[in-house]
Amino acid sequence: MSAKLESGSNRLFPLEAYRGIAAFIVLIHHFFLAFSPYTTGIAEQTRDKGSLVGLPFFALLNGTAAVGFFFTLSGFVLCWSYFNHENPQKLLLAFLKRFPRLAAIVTITTVASYCLFRIDFYYFHDASQLSLSPWLATFAHGWTPGFEPSFWEALTQGMTTFFTGEAFYNTNLWTMKAEFFGSMIVFMLACFISVILEYRYLIYAFIIISISALFYNDFIFPFVAGTFLSAYLAKNKKEIPFHASIALIIFGLYMLGYIIPEKSYAWASAIPDIMKVHTQSLLHTLGSACIIFATMTNQKVFKNLNGKLLRGIGKISFPLYLVHTLVICSVSSYVYLKLANHGVSNTSNLIIVFIVTATISTALAIPLSRFDDWWVKQVNSITRKLLKEKQLVY
Repeated sequence: MSAKLESGSNRLFPLEAYRGIAAFIVLIHHFFLAFSPYTTGIAEQTRDKGSLVGLPFFALLNGTAAVGFFFTLSGFVLCWSYFNHENPQKLLLAFLKRFPRLAAIVTITTVASYCLFRIDFYYFHDASQLSLSPWLATFAHGWTPGFEPSFWEALTQGMTTFFTGEAFYNTNLWTMKAEFFGSMIVFMLACFISVILEYRYLIYAFIIISISALFYNDFIFPFVAGTFLSAYLAKNKKEIPFHASIALIIFGLYMLGYIIPEKSYAWASAIPDIMKVHTQSLLHTLGSACIIFATMTNQKVFKNLNGKLLRGIGKISFPLYLVHTLVICSVSSYVYLKLANHGVSNTSNLIIVFIVTATISTALAIPLSRFDDWWVKQVNSITRKLLKEKQLVY
């Protein structure tokens, strides 16, 4: 019997823990982009022979892959309950609450960023001149000289970024458009798989739809892969051996370490030209799917990731993802400049600034996660009432 049945709940806490770990990886990714860009060499203009990019463990620093993991995980989790219970009302409920569930906490962070601009507490530009980070110099590619903050613009952007893709108050929000539209595709695919396909021909349907998704938009592909993996595991309850599960997780992490076809990933240069532009999306989604599959098909792995600490990390994942760039560009940049001005060595400076970044981001994420819990309950309650009222009318 697979781990998912032993869990006794539709709340997949180990997968939520992975989401929290991925959020911390994005934080680390952005930290190095901001204060030590040549260490990782993620950006081409800040890459040299000593950069860590291309090494097998790069998954622990690869925020790009972590975002791909977020998308694959969303595809898996959003339709998991439906595939296990096939209750159309649950799917409709998930569809209706998706936008309001995301919008509140996202809007809070855009307004918070407006406040930081207004009180002139962003120090990213000055800090970038010391760290030589083009990413930090432009507020993570979202700021131009002469920018004038507007409260109403920030408020509107928080509520509409899901449709417009605009994210210059909080550049991390560039993923929200992909997340929202990817979620809508997940819900439609779930209906297609269960009602039209009746869970048959999953491999053929996956191949056809995946190719279409890849050539339409790379960010849609991981949602498609996560949805089909969710459908397959919901209907196939075999368990794989522990050693096979661990091997799959290691392989998945290796795939998530890919950025460019160099060093440990030189073999990727042999990928056909027609697919080269999609290599990151393909390998990151493959790695994500392997980790999810391995976790969901072995009870020992599943249970070992179900502890309180990991649950807590998973709980703060979304707010942590939303706030950490604001922290890096404000408090962290301020501390970085002050320490440098006082003659602190670069290594010591980076260690202290990283501790400050992680601590303050986590401290802000905790109350935001509590608000998010409360908000989700309100959204759930309102959408259920609307559905009941609609049923009474008919």
